Amino acid sequence: MINVLYVGGKEKGLSEVSGLDVHLDYVQNGMIALSAVQSGGFDAVIIEDQLPLMAPSRLLQELVSAGAGIPVISIIRSAERRKEILSDFDLGLFSYFEPGSDSVDDLHSMLSSAKRFHDFKKDVPRIAARHFSGIGFEKIVGISDQMLKIYHLMCQIKNKDVTTVLYGESGTGKNLMARTLHQISLRRDRPNIAVNCPAIPSDLLESELFGHEKGAFTGAIERKDGKFLAANAGSIFLDEIGDMSPSLQAKILRVLESGEIERVGGAETIRVDVRIISATNQDLEKRISEGAFRQDLFHRINVFPITVPPLRGRKEDILPTTMAILKGLKKKHNISVDYLSNDAMETLKLYDWPGNVRELENTLERIVLIHDKPVIQSDDVKYILDENSASLDARRVDESKILQDKPEAAHLMENPGSSAEEDVVSEPVVQTDTSVIKTLKELEYEAIIAGLERTNWNMTTTSQQLGISRMTLYRKLDQHGLRKKDG
Repeated sequence: MINVLYVGGKEKGLSEVSGLDVHLDYVQNGMIALSAVQSGGFDAVIIEDQLPLMAPSRLLQELVSAGAGIPVISIIRSAERRKEILSDFDLGLFSYFEPGSDSVDDLHSMLSSAKRFHDFKKDVPRIAARHFSGIGFEKIVGISDQMLKIYHLMCQIKNKDVTTVLYGESGTGKNLMARTLHQISLRRDRPNIAVNCPAIPSDLLESELFGHEKGAFTGAIERKDGKFLAANAGSIFLDEIGDMSPSLQAKILRVLESGEIERVGGAETIRVDVRIISATNQDLEKRISEGAFRQDLFHRINVFPITVPPLRGRKEDILPTTMAILKGLKKKHNISVDYLSNDAMETLKLYDWPGNVRELENTLERIVLIHDKPVIQSDDVKYILDENSASLDARRVDESKILQDKPEAAHLMENPGSSAEEDVVSEPVVQTDTSVIKTLKELEYEAIIAGLERTNWNMTTTSQQLGISRMTLYRKLDQHGLRKKDG
């Protein structure tokens, strides 16, 4: 039985709950509701569209300020109330329901999720409860069973200096969870350093992590401290650790076992106190069987694994995640969006989101920039999703063609790197064979080759001519498998 306080309604006024495993207590205004909530015993609060004495948003604020921790669901019956929904999510609103549009099943699902979330928060130690909002944990949004399990795991280790590895597909929010793990830990006031391992060429990653001595290699004009020293007494996040070379894996293992590092080209042993949090979208046990990942390192980092589920497997999280993203986009772009229609939200729920939360954020940003209006409709969503699908299909065709024409490019498709800046060199390439449409990666490859040949493989001059940094050029060489031939 789900015990619900229904504020502003009349007995049997919310017909959608009739026949459900729900017990409703009715009160007419917010003042009475505040007193009733203090008595306890409720799993959720439903607030009507209009209230006497106290506006719905004000009651929500008072309920949150009172520290009741009870999920609040808002009824939407008017355009005026729709305009307040995004702001209400900022205050701690759990969800909303629009009679006549949403189904009875939707309301019952909201109430069931609310009860689970409330029961979970009651079991969380008081010292950890402050990290929760109305729709998630710290800046992580999600109310599904899968996310509640993750919150529970994070609470278990918040004060424990344990090595953690985060598993999950690209775009599920592993770096956000890594930041949260640091922020709720005993190291929260110490440095938190993130390293995207695939974005740095393998021959430079060691220097980035451990630092180098002056003269250790060409271009090392002075001593440099690495990321581990920068993170000393704090945390370091090694994103996509599964892509790390075996030689570097051995050095990471040494840090975990002895807390010692050495700069590249140096003989001094330096002690560091760093908590290592790592992440990967790969099957590390499969990588071990392939000889690409050290088994001893796996056992060291896999002390407390957390698997982040894909967005398509937790549809209940799409609504709160969408509202949280829209709230940020409204502030970022100063746009007029207030609300997604029910049909639009249903369209988002039906999509599989292969790019997970990152794709959802990108999609919503494109929608609000193209359709700058208060209410986003289903057609607005479908327009962008159709573009996404068409673009994905085109990329698949291009990649298939590259693999047919250049089998050696297979590794590039599997490990494209993830630097957001300077992803494609700016060198224009003249296409002599107009019968063949070349991909960006092919054009990039040709531009790099042409630039290197012009400068006789002078890295500094080539990077300047291509309009990219020297480090990015090294990364590109690594991605394309380019090496200068002897002689």
